[in-house]
Amino acid sequence: MILVPSDMRVLAGVAVFLGWSAASVHAQVFETVGARALGMGGAFVAVADDATANYWNPAGLSKVSFSGLVDVQRTETRFGADPTRRQGASHHTSFVSFGTNSFGLTYYRIQMRQVRREGAVEPGGDGVAPLASLVTQHFGMTAVQPLGPGVVIATVLKAVRGTAAVGLGGSVAPIGELFDQASALHGDVQTRFDMDAGLLVGSERLRLGLVGRNLREPEFLTPGGELFRLGRQWRAGLSFAASQSLRFAIDSDLTTIVDATGHRRMVALGVEQRLARLVVRGGGRINVQAPDIEPIGALGFSLEVTSGFWLDGQVTGGRDDGDHGWGVSTRVGF
Repeated sequence: MILVPSDMRVLAGVAVFLGWSAASVHAQVFETVGARALGMGGAFVAVADDATANYWNPAGLSKVSFSGLVDVQRTETRFGADPTRRQGASHHTSFVSFGTNSFGLTYYRIQMRQVRREGAVEPGGDGVAPLASLVTQHFGMTAVQPLGPGVVIATVLKAVRGTAAVGLGGSVAPIGELFDQASALHGDVQTRFDMDAGLLVGSERLRLGLVGRNLREPEFLTPGGELFRLGRQWRAGLSFAASQSLRFAIDSDLTTIVDATGHRRMVALGVEQRLARLVVRGGGRINVQAPDIEPIGALGFSLEVTSGFWLDGQVTGGRDDGDHGWGVSTRVGF
């Protein structure tokens, strides 16, 4: 069999993808849920005191009488100065959650799309761009168990339905168009069981949190047999209440993930200030594994429309490279 140049380009793209997917065992980043959390730059593990605790730290439900929330987030991470050579990842999340101080229920859907061009583009502009898509739906039930004064643990048992797919796009197409092509990829729906766990230690003034996600590392296969694994993610956080209305927080990933943007391990700082019915917050994070560390900033707000009913929003961004996104939520809490 004789390979023509176009065949060789396709095979080169497939080879690049296979090498990439083997390393990309963590396909979905942590910072995909919660307008409050992301408005603080992602420093929320020791703060989590609403229904997003089911995701950020299930032990945080111990601080909740009742909370319900509907949340939508959009995040993209792009790298590369040339618009025709940019690569990156995109996450779209829909999140619905309810919780009390002893029990929680949650459903969320994360659509991850990845575009990689490195090694698949020829100098003349021809070639292919490997694409990947992973859509997961998580159905979770949280149980909270106090261990003593100021010490709480919690577990989340989850059923995860996942659809994984890979494909090839045009190497010089804009990255937005390639994200759309990745969304159109098809795969088989598979169901796996997973578990998260959380720990919260301390008082209202000073709290330490720890959360582990994807503890069973669920795996999903594409129709061609490539493997996507949601690897374990561990994250720790510390929060300090300077007053009843002002709180500071810091989070740090304890594990490194790998996706189309490279190695990723985040350290985040955030602050939240309540002003009557308005809460303002801000923060930022850095990827300490990046070759060139660039800060990613975030701003957020919450408005109490009526007693116990809140509207939340956040925007995230920085320089041209890195995380950019926005999110909104409606929240009821007592």
